[in-house]
Amino acid sequence: MIQHRAQSAPLIAYEWVKSYIIGLPADQEAFLNEATLATETGTSRTPVRDALLRLEVEGFLKRIPNKGAYVPPITDPDVRALMEARGVIERWAVHHSLNALRRSADDLQCIIDEQADAVDDVSRFIELDIDFHTRMIRLGSNPLLTEFYSSLRQRQLRVGIKAVTHGQGRGQEVLIEHQQILEAIRDGDSDAVIARIDKHLHSTLLAVTNH
Repeated sequence: MIQHRAQSAPLIAYEWVKSYIIGLPADQEAFLNEATLATETGTSRTPVRDALLRLEVEGFLKRIPNKGAYVPPITDPDVRALMEARGVIERWAVHHSLNALRRSADDLQCIIDEQADAVDDVSRFIELDIDFHTRMIRLGSNPLLTEFYSSLRQRQLRVGIKAVTHGQGRGQEVLIEHQQILEAIRDGDSDAVIARIDKHLHSTLLAVTNH
């Protein structure tokens, strides 16, 4: 049993289970057993139950009566729907916040730089990938769209990890594509920004699906 002193048991359980779910292949489903998770996390079933409830609220899993916590697979149609939804929102953000994006260009560059440093840490790399795009959405100043975009986070994590893990050289391609998006933002060319976002999303789709 792992001994944890610096963190509370609910946080330990939450972070362990979240990491486990994120690490699952995007097209793989899983049922999570509270007793097994308690052993794996070195905690008791109560913090595990709390963690599962929190992860359900965040959209990482579904609680099924008499069966436990279920992590659904993300199918090719799910990935296509995800990329379409992202495209709609990200294009909207560019149309409504290009000036704000230009003012935040240095902050976006910092995210890309940090992402480059995390290229060998797949989970962190994808977290920063999502942060880059989320920053763009927030600058659109529409809280409902921002909230909806945030609700896609768990799907983006699993899909992004699959893309980088299975797509040879995809990590470096993502960095190049982000830099190209940022260059178009600095130029104030909304059409170019949107075109590069579309290319970026399409490349991710091809890296993940069976076409």
